[in-house]
Amino acid sequence: MYTADMMARTEIRRVRRAKALRQQKARRKLFLIFFLTIVVMFGIGVGFGTLLTRAEEPEKEPAYKYYTDIEIQKGDTLWDVAEAYMDSSYYMEKSDYINEVMSINRMVTDQLTTGQKLIVPYYSTQVK
Repeated sequence: MYTADMMARTEIRRVRRAKALRQQKARRKLFLIFFLTIVVMFGIGVGFGTLLTRAEEPEKEPAYKYYTDIEIQKGDTLWDVAEAYMDSSYYMEKSDYINEVMSINRMVTDQLTTGQKLIVPYYSTQVK
């Protein structure tokens, strides 16, 4: 009886262990399928995103940098000049454009006087 009882317990443990191993295999397989699905979806997303980005970029016409002189009117500021002449495709901030105008005109302050002449850069697609 003792031997039969031990054999029954051993058989139960073997069956439980086999069931646990099957469940573990199933979980691993499910995880692998899930992981591969995520990787494939990410790859497809990146691929389509790259294609869409390339498709949306319009052909940019080349622009040429020119300089012109302007006369300052009463109340004008360098910010007003930047608003009128700056092309945001070539300058990240208005302050970048203002610094260039100040450098071109050898200005040490941003103060302008009525009638003052300034040389300012601008961009155009026309060849002049």
